[in-house]
Amino acid sequence: MFEVIFSPKSNKQIKELDDKTKKRIKEAILKIKENPWHKDTIKVKGYENIRRKRVGKFRILYFIDKKRKEILIIKIERRDEQTYKF
Repeated sequence: MFEVIFSPKSNKQIKELDDKTKKRIKEAILKIKENPWHKDTIKVKGYENIRRKRVGKFRILYFIDKKRKEILIIKIERRDEQTYKF
């Protein structure tokens, strides 16, 4: 199983969510932790190891480090034009 690490930005974003959304995001992250390539996730175009998972109107963007067996949660935010720009 992979270890999950939160970027400072994603950590701040998750703290700002309401309790119901926060619970749904945490459940989704547990699924990502079990299998980061799950069929409910999609590779982000233009990036090798960055994937996304949809949770309602929110997107969880994360980087997979296979060698270290780590998942870095990059950001958690509502879907808009800027969501996939780093």
